[in-house]
Amino acid sequence: MRSVVFVASLSLVFALSGCKKGAPEKVADSDASTSDADAPAFVDLSLMDDDEDLDDLMGSELNVPVEEECGQLRRLEPKAMMGKLTDGEIRCLDRTLRESDRQTYKNKVSRVLMADAFAKKNDDRWEAVVRRHLNDIDRSDPDLCYKFAAFMAKRVTNKGPDAADEVMKWADVALENKQVWSGDAYVKRVHNLYKIKAVAAYQKWEWLEAKFKKDPTAEVSKAREESRNEAKNLAREWLAYAKDAGLDQADAYNRCVSAAGTSEFCQI
Repeated sequence: MRSVVFVASLSLVFALSGCKKGAPEKVADSDASTSDADAPAFVDLSLMDDDEDLDDLMGSELNVPVEEECGQLRRLEPKAMMGKLTDGEIRCLDRTLRESDRQTYKNKVSRVLMADAFAKKNDDRWEAVVRRHLNDIDRSDPDLCYKFAAFMAKRVTNKGPDAADEVMKWADVALENKQVWSGDAYVKRVHNLYKIKAVAAYQKWEWLEAKFKKDPTAEVSKAREESRNEAKNLAREWLAYAKDAGLDQADAYNRCVSAAGTSEFCQI
C-alpha cells in the first residue's frame, strides 16, 4: 500500500467538505531527563490506535452532489476516484479552481483533484492540494483535518518543527468540530487527535534538542525549552482524555514523564 504508514491503512476516506480553511479542454465554472528514580522509560508508539475504523468512511471522497452546470466535472469524478485524470485534465481543473469566484464550485473541483492524487498514491501532490483546500477553500470537515494531521505526523521526522506545528494546528481544528462524530468513533478519533498532537510536540522538542547540541545558541535554547513545555502539556492532555475515556494510559504517561522530567506533573 502507501509508504506513509497512516495513509497505508486508508482507502479513499473522509468526506472532504472542509476543516473550520493541444491546450487542455475548458471546464465549466533543557534536556528532559527524568528526575524521579521510579519514572517509567519512554515507550515508542504508533500514531493511530484504530486505523480500521476509518475504513467506514471509504468512498466518501466526493460525497457532494455535482450540479449540471459543472459540466465536465461530472465526467471527471469517476476518473478521479480511480486516479485516471490526465495531466491536461489536472492542469485544466487546477486553472479553473484558481480562476473561479464561486466557493462551492472551487470546493467541488478541489475534491476531484484530491481524489485523483490519493488514488494515484502521489503523496506530495495530495499533501499540496489538501493543504490548499484547508487553507484557502474550506476547513469545516473534521475528518479531512484528522486525516491530514495524521498524514503530516508521519512526515515530521524529515520536515522538522514546521511540520509538527502543522500537525498540531489541523488536529486542533478537527477537535473544534468533533461534535459531528458520535459513539465509539467519537472516542477513538478524539483520543487519536490528542495523541497525534502530543507525539508531534514531542518530536518537535526532540528535533530542537538535537539542533541545540550542534548550535547551542540562546535562540535555539529558548525554542527548545518552549517546545519541551508544549510537549509535556499536550502529553498531559492526552493522558487526561485517555483516563476519562477509560483507555490505556501507559504511552501517554510515559511520554508525559519523559517531557516533564518528573512523574508528579503527570499524576491525574
